[in-house]
Amino acid sequence: MQYVLYVTTIVFLVFQLLYTVIPLLFGKVKKLDESLPEKSISVLVPAYNEELTIKNCIDAMNGLNYRNHEVIIVNDGSKDDTLSKLHKLLVLKSRHREPGGQLVYKPVKGFYQSVRYPHIFVIDKHNGGKADSLNAGIDYAVSDIVITLDADSMLEARSLQYVSQYFHDPDVIALGGTVKIVQGAEKKNGVIVEKFTGKGIIKSQTINYIHGFYVRKLTQSVFNSIVVISGAFGAFYKDILVKVNGFRSTVGEDIDITLKIHEYMKANRLAKKLVYAPEAVCYTECPENMANFYKQRIRWQKAFIDCILLYWSKLSHRFSRGVSLFFAIDGFVLGTIAAFTSLIYIVQLLISQQSLGHALILFAITVAVNAVQMIIAFYLCKKFGSTYTMKDYIRMFLFSQAELLTYRNVVLYINIVGTLKYFDNDEGWGYVERKGVASIS
Repeated sequence: MQYVLYVTTIVFLVFQLLYTVIPLLFGKVKKLDESLPEKSISVLVPAYNEELTIKNCIDAMNGLNYRNHEVIIVNDGSKDDTLSKLHKLLVLKSRHREPGGQLVYKPVKGFYQSVRYPHIFVIDKHNGGKADSLNAGIDYAVSDIVITLDADSMLEARSLQYVSQYFHDPDVIALGGTVKIVQGAEKKNGVIVEKFTGKGIIKSQTINYIHGFYVRKLTQSVFNSIVVISGAFGAFYKDILVKVNGFRSTVGEDIDITLKIHEYMKANRLAKKLVYAPEAVCYTECPENMANFYKQRIRWQKAFIDCILLYWSKLSHRFSRGVSLFFAIDGFVLGTIAAFTSLIYIVQLLISQQSLGHALILFAITVAVNAVQMIIAFYLCKKFGSTYTMKDYIRMFLFSQAELLTYRNVVLYINIVGTLKYFDNDEGWGYVERKGVASIS
């Protein structure tokens, strides 16, 4: 087992070297070119029991600096007052729009347009899950580009401008934006002010989102090997989503659709790119207690295992070398297998106590790598326009070191449990309670 751990550690260090060097070399801010024509965009918002959060999402939509877009909110048979809230907020009137009929989804009960905000539409349909709702939205969308957005997500005012600018590159076929935690963020005098505050579990997610996007996503983007375009904020050409038969009804539709696009590109020899657009930002409400955090992360891990089992057998044939390495080695070996081997190693260590020196060396390496990468992540966070104070960055760095022995180990445990629980075959919405209190509007 020790040899397995040592080999895993070497592979870990290779990937961490990439995650250290590449962001520093390629983390360049793109200036917004407002002279570019606006591309047509449909923003799709699947909603299930979102009566507490949907107002914040709509308010943020109405603050966008963009004209050539529509918003389609898809009410997926909500059991709460989501539809009533939409009627109240938007003043809905029944309208007719012929769907494309290119994707399969549960029957639609009604299509509505807002009298108050004519660019906002609502689809009311029978419950079919998030993927089913997205497919309905795609089929009704009239724009060339569709953005998938969670109902608890709020777009920053210039986000669609940056999305449009990235799609002016003819090689870009899809992109993911930056997702930030909204707790601690508020708008003052037209500027979003961010503060490192709240419970420990919120702070942990804040710094892990910063690292996950500005370090990991940016590195994967350079190698055209993004494994997951986050369901909270992703943008795609509509025609490519239709060509891959839309979203699959699974516990993790975002990782699946990303891999399906990579597979389609390889099969059709398309020299296209899936990129990360760090300047395009949305804010999302994260779980505020361990119960909801556990539920969310279990769903994420089950989604990853689902795709591993589906795509593993033909990995090298279906995907580029870069995607295969980041998906199989960085994602599966270092993210899942390493969780099991680490647990076994710790148990052996407690029983025999013969390798305590080796364990301390491995821990010291982990601490050093974590420290360097967090400094890079915070540097890029500041570089790309975040408004945290220097005091906040110092507090975030200290917290990131302390969480190595706390929340980081909780995530390892969840990866193990989520892998085992995958076989429960639960593919529902995986509803996580939201409060709808924090907002950037």
